Amino acid sequence: MNVRKMLHVAAVLAVCGSSAASAVTAVGPICNSAAKVLSTTYYSCTGSTHTALDIGGVACGDPLYAPLVGVYTYKLYGGCANTCSGSSCNGGAGNYFVVSGANGWDFRLLHINTDANSTTKTCDRCLLGKVGATGSATTPHVHLDNRQYGTRKTAWYTSVGTTCGSSASCGTTIGQPTL
Repeated sequence: MNVRKMLHVAAVLAVCGSSAASAVTAVGPICNSAAKVLSTTYYSCTGSTHTALDIGGVACGDPLYAPLVGVYTYKLYGGCANTCSGSSCNGGAGNYFVVSGANGWDFRLLHINTDANSTTKTCDRCLLGKVGATGSATTPHVHLDNRQYGTRKTAWYTSVGTTCGSSASCGTTIGQPTL
């Protein structure tokens, strides 16, 4: 590539921005001091592979907030009846939100009970819905995962030291997902 073409490409990237993925901060999505990490890389912290965070220890129906610090678009995938004991809706995900990023990255929140606040929205730590157990959930909790092209990654929470039993109350950093 000649110098002139390289300068043109650099100028276009500077003006239009790049689509490079970057890490963002995620904080606990439930403003209740009882909110704890119930499951990380393994189910119940000792079982089969899970590669996500399950946050619970709170009541079904507690308010659930957007965990990403900054303005992001949360796309709702709903249609499941609200429940506190599980169902088989949406392939086990239940009602859920997805924040999409660059290069195949997304961040997901699953098993949510929806309410009047539960719509696709662009916001910074706004109210999304309520803690529930829609989909393949046995107890009320929110499942959070970070994926690239559908493959779950664990570095988003292990890199900040989030482990089973960690506090997951709002304001507590629980990870740095890639978007």
